[in-house]
Amino acid sequence: MLSLRSPSRWRHPRRLSVITLVSTLLLSGCSGALTASPGGDSPLGESLASDPQPTEDAFSFPDLDGVEAEDLDPVSAVDPAADIVAGWSLEEKVASLFMVHVPGDRTENHQQVFDTLPVGGFLLLGDNISGSIDQSRPFVDSLRTMAESDLLIAVDQEGGAVQRLRPDDFPSASELGAEDVEVTTEVTRERNRLVFDVGANLNLGVVADLSPGEDAYIHDRSFGSEPNEVSDRVHAALQGSVDGVAVAVKHFPGHGLTAEDTHRTLGVAEESFQQWGDGHAVPFRAAVDQQVSLLMLGHLVMEDIDDQPASLSASWVQLLRDQWGYRGVIVTDDLSMLEDSGDSRFADPAENAIAAFMAGADMVIDSGGLTLQQTTSRLETMVEAVVAAVEDGEISESQIDQAALRVLRLRESLGGVARPLEDTESGELDG
Repeated sequence: MLSLRSPSRWRHPRRLSVITLVSTLLLSGCSGALTASPGGDSPLGESLASDPQPTEDAFSFPDLDGVEAEDLDPVSAVDPAADIVAGWSLEEKVASLFMVHVPGDRTENHQQVFDTLPVGGFLLLGDNISGSIDQSRPFVDSLRTMAESDLLIAVDQEGGAVQRLRPDDFPSASELGAEDVEVTTEVTRERNRLVFDVGANLNLGVVADLSPGEDAYIHDRSFGSEPNEVSDRVHAALQGSVDGVAVAVKHFPGHGLTAEDTHRTLGVAEESFQQWGDGHAVPFRAAVDQQVSLLMLGHLVMEDIDDQPASLSASWVQLLRDQWGYRGVIVTDDLSMLEDSGDSRFADPAENAIAAFMAGADMVIDSGGLTLQQTTSRLETMVEAVVAAVEDGEISESQIDQAALRVLRLRESLGGVARPLEDTESGELDG
């Protein structure tokens, strides 16, 4: 067993940043933020009164001990965030639902993209953080000041093979699977502190996928193969939250449904829905029961449910919202991966974005631009296409309103750029 109270091979000897450990962050940051707040009427009116209903041809899921749609708290329009969204144009609302990767670490490049279309966030990859955390902090801070409301600045800090911030010498998910469950909480907390230290506010870092075997692409990134053991570690990881950093759980309905790498091909599962419910579903249900801030849809196809990947599937979103009662932000995995899958159905990024929002996703990620010009061009094309789909009635504007409100509430819950950063002896956040 690895102990966090004594030196070990992975203990990171660094200055701890100022953090308040908030064990209820993942609950209050989502379900609490989506509850009515005192205030006056909003111009958005009925469009934010309740979640959109599933399409008529959506898959009819058997009962998995979920909650009925009418038992869910409605997404209320009576709060300041709703007033902000009400003042946005349709184009601004749609743009706020995009998280994009802009190459390089020059603030002016990101500023140019944001000035073109006010995205809701940026995804940081290796080319954005080439130096130490302290060296990268001014750049990351500059990204969060571009909008009046805090932007989502996301990193994939899973640990192991997937880490943007270094050094991260803590155990990988597969190594944590062999340790006591409590170690997962401590390690995840340290990783979220790295995210906080660099100035980011979203860790796309909790993998809830079951490993289908040692040869599987996801194996080293997974806590294990046994549903309940993985579920326990997902639960433990979500206890490792820190104030000011939201966490995403991925890749619903489970990357372990395929051994393939979905960056290169479309993952197609052979399991039935019932088999999924008994296995791969279990860790994700644990995350939803905790109302994790964000849930990421993977590019996985379960033909027993839909011939579309979950990232573009209204059926899977229907299960999350109507049966499981999930009220957080539903975000897609990187849409550019669909283009790289080799499936001609997904060759058009604009059509993929339309399909994701038609399915009910709140936010999409795109890292397909290899240059600043490509990033800007892709973003303009996708936003224009989604706006046109709303104007043509393919996507309801009330659904866009709902999504923009969920994302904005999350952005405003994370403390903003004015959060105190001074160290204290206790390691807690000042103020």
